[in-house]
Amino acid sequence: MKKAICLFIVGEKYQKLFNKNKVQFESYAKKCGADLIILDKPLDDTFHRPLLSQKLLIPLKTKGYDIVLFLDLDIVISSKAPSIFEYLPEHKYFGAILDPRGTKEFNKTWGHIPRILEETTEIYFTDRHFDPHPLLLGSINGGVFVFRPEKVADVFKEYYFSEHNQGELNSFEETPFAYISQTNEWFEALPPKFNIQILYQLKGTSKGKEIEVAEKKIPKFIRNYYYRKEGYCFFPTKKYRVFVRNVISENYFVHFSGNYPIINN
Repeated sequence: MKKAICLFIVGEKYQKLFNKNKVQFESYAKKCGADLIILDKPLDDTFHRPLLSQKLLIPLKTKGYDIVLFLDLDIVISSKAPSIFEYLPEHKYFGAILDPRGTKEFNKTWGHIPRILEETTEIYFTDRHFDPHPLLLGSINGGVFVFRPEKVADVFKEYYFSEHNQGELNSFEETPFAYISQTNEWFEALPPKFNIQILYQLKGTSKGKEIEVAEKKIPKFIRNYYYRKEGYCFFPTKKYRVFVRNVISENYFVHFSGNYPIINN
């Protein structure tokens, strides 16, 4: 079976991020017996949809492989992570982690936005102009997904070049990936350990709240200088580093979405 791990690196910012963390991607690819594929140019020069939505064309670009893993660049891979390819059954064609909607962590994280808390699975899709469907399981995070290119590429391409518009709540590739794969019964919900988001760990747990309180004790001018200089939204205190390393030790892939400082394994 031909396997690949695919990274989408478009722009200097993301090239620098890859350069800092490329060893882990190379090591994991070797561990899984997979090729490492770098896509460093837009997949659609006409930009029929925004760059993030062009993830929908990645299966088309990787059709020479039987199974492919896509990873965002702000992910740290634990040394104990098993091969994710083993978690997509042969009769399923697309796997990702379902958002933890309805959990305490989710509710605490998004408590300041009532619309999100009130959003059921059906409302999530219909608000983005997709029809209701009985097979829908939930929204996903697009930072980690595994797929069988030959099975899904043409359908995702067809959606990408369609005139469907998600409206003001555009979730780019995430909603069509979830909707199409779930309504076609292709979808496999991967174990959450393959995409643990620091956002939920900090804002959705009591321990995380303690880390946030400690960060606020750093003088504001120092924090603001760091935010501007590094582009992150959080000052990496010692407590934060210890907290993150514990999260990494207990999981497989840790995702720093939301511009949180990346702490290596």
